[in-house]
Amino acid sequence: MLYRLQEKINIQWKKDKYWGNELRIHERKVSLEIVIDCFVKVFLYYRLNQMTKKIAQEKYFYRDKEEIERICVLTNWILHEKHFQSKLFPKHHCLKNYVYALIQQNVDETFPIHFDSLVTFCMQPFSTCLQEAVGYGIDEMKREEEHQNFVQSIREFIKRKTTKTKDLHILQGETFSFYRPNGEKYSPFELRNLMSSEPLYIVGLDKNEMNLSPVITLLPKNIYIYGDHPSEAKTLTLINIFQERVTFLPKKEFPFHRKVK
Repeated sequence: MLYRLQEKINIQWKKDKYWGNELRIHERKVSLEIVIDCFVKVFLYYRLNQMTKKIAQEKYFYRDKEEIERICVLTNWILHEKHFQSKLFPKHHCLKNYVYALIQQNVDETFPIHFDSLVTFCMQPFSTCLQEAVGYGIDEMKREEEHQNFVQSIREFIKRKTTKTKDLHILQGETFSFYRPNGEKYSPFELRNLMSSEPLYIVGLDKNEMNLSPVITLLPKNIYIYGDHPSEAKTLTLINIFQERVTFLPKKEFPFHRKVK
C-alpha cells in the first residue's frame, strides 16, 4: 500500500519471532501521516473482523458460525452508524478517526514500527469500544429474530383466514391511509370498529395500532401501496407479511383524489 502511495520510498520490513511484523522507514520524504493512514486501512480491512469474532466467542460465548458472521455484519454497521458513533467514540466522530488517533499516539518515526505489537497492546481502548459495539450488534440481531418471529406468527394467523376484500389501496405517511377500490377513505373510527371484532391480541396487536392491524382486519386479496419510500420500516413489514399480494407504486400513481389540509 505504501508503494502505491509513494513513488520513491526506502522501507525495511522484516518479521520478528516475538514482535511480529516490523517496519522501518529510511526515506524521510514519506510523511508519518501516510504511514499511519496505511496502518489504519490494514487494521480495518484485515484485523477488525478477527477481533469482532474473537469478542463474540470469548466475551459473549457464541459458537454458531452463522450467528457469529451475522454479529460481524451488524457490528460493522454499528461502527459506521452515526447514532452509535456518538456513543462509542464521541470525540472522534467516526471509526477511522478514532483508530487513526490511537495508532498516532503509539508511532514514532525514529523507531521501528511493530504492527502486530501495536494492534495487541496499543489498541486496548478500541478493544473495549469494540466489545460494546458487539453488544449493540447482538441486541440488533435479537431484535431482528424477534421481528421475524412476529412476522411469521402473523403469516400463520392470516393463512387460516378467508380473504375479506378484493383490493386495498394504502397511501404512505406518518401512519398509513387506507382506501376502498372506489377511492373512499376508511375513517379511523370505522377501522377501529372493524378491528374490535378481530382477535388481534393473538399476534400481539391491538386496536391502537393503525398501520398493520387494519390490513390484517380487512384481509385483502391485493394490496397496493403508494409512496416514495419502498424501504420504509412499516412498508417493508407489510411486504414481508403479505409478500406476493403487495404491489408498491410511486405516490404519483395514486389513482384517487385526496383532500390536502
